[in-house]
Amino acid sequence: MTIPATVLKVLDDWQVDYQLTDDEDTFQLMQGNPMTEYSSKLARVIFLKDSIGKVQVVIPSNRILDLNRLSQQCGRQFSALGADALNRLRNKFGIEDFPALPQVTKIDSMVDEHLLEETQLFITSGDNLEWIKLPVECFKSLITSSIMGYFSAPLPLPSYEQNTHQDLEDVHAAIKQFTPLRIQQRLEETLDLPPLPETARRIIDLRVDPNADTTALSEVVEMDPGMAAQVVSWARSPYYGVKGEIKSVEDAVIRVLGFDLVINLALGLALGRTLNVPKEGPNGYAPFWQQAVMTATLMGELARLMPVKQRPNTGTAYLCGLLHNFGYLILGHVFPPQFSLINRHVEVNPHINRSLIEKHLIGLSREQVSSLLMQQWRMPEEVVISLRNQHNPKYEGDFSTCANLLYVAVRSLRNQGFGDGPWEEPSHEVFERLGISAESATNVTESLLEKADDLTELIQMLNK
Repeated sequence: MTIPATVLKVLDDWQVDYQLTDDEDTFQLMQGNPMTEYSSKLARVIFLKDSIGKVQVVIPSNRILDLNRLSQQCGRQFSALGADALNRLRNKFGIEDFPALPQVTKIDSMVDEHLLEETQLFITSGDNLEWIKLPVECFKSLITSSIMGYFSAPLPLPSYEQNTHQDLEDVHAAIKQFTPLRIQQRLEETLDLPPLPETARRIIDLRVDPNADTTALSEVVEMDPGMAAQVVSWARSPYYGVKGEIKSVEDAVIRVLGFDLVINLALGLALGRTLNVPKEGPNGYAPFWQQAVMTATLMGELARLMPVKQRPNTGTAYLCGLLHNFGYLILGHVFPPQFSLINRHVEVNPHINRSLIEKHLIGLSREQVSSLLMQQWRMPEEVVISLRNQHNPKYEGDFSTCANLLYVAVRSLRNQGFGDGPWEEPSHEVFERLGISAESATNVTESLLEKADDLTELIQMLNK
C-alpha cells in the first residue's frame, strides 16, 4: 500500500502509532455497510460550509450527521460542500479520499465524541481502497484543537425489517411527530387523492384482461395524445436502433417494444403525471425522470441475464424500475419543509442509505409511502411489493424477483456514480438468488451508461 505523501507527512510529524489493515479488516471496511460491527470504528470526514467558512466533521460510519444537533451546539447553519470544491481539495493534497486527520487539510474540525467510545479506529489512508488502524488514544492526541460534541444520531431500523402492516402506523406517527394540522390534511388527501388517472385505470383493466390485444392497447394509449407521442418516441429511440419509420402506437408495439413493455410504460407515464417533480433535489443526483428511465432500462437488461425459467415479465420489471422512486414525488409534495431538510442531510451523509435518513427525520421512508399509495390505487401486487422491499437483501417472499432486481439495479447505478441509491456493494446472496454474477451486472450497467445519450429524448418528453 502506498500512503499519499501529504498523509504520510502528518503521520510522521505527529509520530502516529498506526498499523496497516490486514486482509480481513480491509474486506470488511470495503463492504461499505454501516450496519456492520466495523462501521462504529470507521471514522468518516464530512465537509460543510456556511457564511463563515468551511469545517470538517468526523463521525462514526454507522451514524447520521444531524445538522439540527450541529446547529444547536455551535449556532451555525451548515450545508454540504459541493463536489467541485471537494475535487479541488483532493487535487490540492494528492488524495482520493479524506482521512480523519484534521492536520491534512488544516480546515477547522469538529469531532463526534461517539468515536472516542471505541478502543481503536480505522481511517482511510487517502487512496480510497486501503485503511489505517490506530489506537483511540493516539487519535485523541490528533484532535486536541478540534471542537468536540455529540453531532450525530444512531441509524434507525430499516423499514424492510418491520412488518408492512406497520407502514400506515408510521405515516400517522410521522404526522403527529412534526406536522401541523394543515400538512396532516394534505397527507391524508394524498393517500386518497389524486385519484387514479382514467388512462391508468383503463390500462390496468387491460393488464388483467386475458383477451387484451395490441389493437385494444393502442386504442387506449391513443386516447391520450401526449402519451401516444411518448410511446412512439420511445420506439424511435436510438437505443433500439430500429430501421424504418415508426408511425403509430401499434407500430411501436408490434415492431419494437412489445405488448408487455408498452402497457407497463404507459401505466408508468400515466401515474407519473399525477404528481409534479419537485424543483429541489439533492445536489449531484440525477433528475427524477432520468433516474427512472435509466433504472427501468437496467431492470430489463438485468432480467435478460437471468436463467430463462427464473426471469420476470420484462414489462413488469420495467414498470417497477420506472416507479421505484415514486415516493420521492410524494415526499416533495406532502412534506415540503421536511423534504428540503431531508435533501440537506442526504448531501452531508453520502455514506448512509437515504431511506435511513428519511426514517430518522420523519419516521418513515419514501418506499413505505409509495407502496401504500400504490396499494390504494390497486396497482399490481408485484409492483407494490417490489417498491416496498427494494432495499431488503433478505427478501425472498412473494414476487421477490423484481424486488431483488431493483435492489441490484439501484446499487449498480450508484456504484457507477449515477442516481441516489445506497452507495454499497449488492449482497452476494441476492446475485445467487437471481442467477446472475456481480461482474455481468457491472458490465451491463456500464454499457447502459455509455448509451445514456440515446435515452435523452424520452427523458426530456417525460420532464414535460
